[in-house]
Amino acid sequence: MEPLIPDGSWRLDRPRPAGSRECRIVLVQLGTDGAGENGGRFTVKKYHSEKTVTADGWRHDCIQLLRVNPAFEPIEIEAEDTVDIVIVGELSQTVWVPQS
Repeated sequence: MEPLIPDGSWRLDRPRPAGSRECRIVLVQLGTDGAGENGGRFTVKKYHSEKTVTADGWRHDCIQLLRVNPAFEPIEIEAEDTVDIVIVGELSQTVWVPQS
C-alpha cells in the first residue's frame, strides 16, 4: 500500500461513506455478484466517477478506481458492472505499528 499506507501499519476506515465519494481513498470489494464464500477481492484506490444527469436524476457512466501506489494499475468499471462493487469504507487514518 506504499506510499499512503506504509508496510506494517493499520488502516482505519469510516464504514460506507455517504454522499459523493469523488477523490476519496476507499476500500472497495470487487466481484461481489455471485462471489459465494470468497466475497470477491478487495482493493484500496482513489475513487472517481463519471455521471450523466437525466430528468430522473443521474446515472454512472463509469467508475474509475485510481491507483495510489504506482506499482498497481487503475481499475475502470463500466456502468453495467457497477452493481458488482461495494464501497466498504473510506480511509480515516493510518496508524504505524512498530514490529517487535
